[in-house]
Amino acid sequence: MAAKRKPKRKVAKATPRRKRAKRTVKENFPSKLDVHFMEAKAVFDAARNAGWSQEFALAFAMDRSSYPDWIVPADDPLKKIDWEDGEEDN
Repeated sequence: MAAKRKPKRKVAKATPRRKRAKRTVKENFPSKLDVHFMEAKAVFDAARNAGWSQEFALAFAMDRSSYPDWIVPADDPLKKIDWEDGEEDN
């Protein structure tokens, strides 16, 4: 008697893989308020490192008009809000 052969296994055809889409990261830029508090924190930390007391450093950090121009520019973005939209005085 002849030996029975095993049936061949069916092999799935190789399908080409799809390229995955690259994931992008959305950049979160700080708002004007975030920038304001980051600058105040930097001024406070610098004053404390210079040896100022906590009260004087906090008062200096919260008074934006006392900052030098090289720390905070003179044209403050928080003060540029136009409340009078199109109103003219005649």
